Amino acid sequence: MKLPSIFKDRSFLIPLSILLGIVVYIIVYPALFIRVDPTRWYVVPKGLPPSQDYPFGTTLTGQNIADLVPIALRNSIVIGGTTALTSIAIAVVLSMLVVLVRKGVTATMTFIDTMCTIPPLPVLIVLLYGWRDYITMPLIGLILSIFGWAWPSRALISILSSLRERTFIHTSYLSGLPTYLIMVKDFIPYILRYILIGFVNLSLWGIGMETTVAMFGAMRMDIPTIGTTLYWSMHFQAFILGLWWWYMIPTLFLIVFILSLYALGVKLDEYLTAGV
Repeated sequence: MKLPSIFKDRSFLIPLSILLGIVVYIIVYPALFIRVDPTRWYVVPKGLPPSQDYPFGTTLTGQNIADLVPIALRNSIVIGGTTALTSIAIAVVLSMLVVLVRKGVTATMTFIDTMCTIPPLPVLIVLLYGWRDYITMPLIGLILSIFGWAWPSRALISILSSLRERTFIHTSYLSGLPTYLIMVKDFIPYILRYILIGFVNLSLWGIGMETTVAMFGAMRMDIPTIGTTLYWSMHFQAFILGLWWWYMIPTLFLIVFILSLYALGVKLDEYLTAGV
């Protein structure tokens, strides 16, 4: 199936529409409708349930959840996107160097295997807690990418090692093509599908890891993300007090975003696979 036909598929258009709607919400709504800094505490009445004045309710810290959620979700998406972009870039460059240059392969593979075995969560908690007064959202994504590149690198090395033995690759070498042109013309078209799907998966991993780390209080707690929003709801015992909207609404937005992004990635994978 050709790629343009994907836009006639409802199972692609529905998650795409949901994803675009969320993107519009987190970009347009803060720019046009937010009049008070949503990070400030005690600017609206505390602990109000969803109503006409406050559609998503308010928190015990005096924040309007309708204003807080788009900022928090946008920051979480920035973290996930930065993590995915950096990790995929490192994985692609490193795997191509290992497969094409063929120098220091054993040491490089040992280093990659070592990074694959290190549990990321404890290390990330220590790093982010120690630097939390100085970090920004993109920097958090860069820190997460310290561990995000290892598994994609391992997979890409296996794919590229198989491609390297194909006849057309040997033809390119015998034709005198420089290494960088072989990378661009011969390898990239074959791994583009994996790169796109890997970007989606790493985005989801980065958002999930940020939420997990924030739940431990190891982030900048004055900058709203989905994780810090859930942390403050737990800190003020929203579960016990029955303030379900404080933790349920941000969680629902995160779930809808993740499911739509995942569904989009699955459909892209199907169509790109069919086109190979």
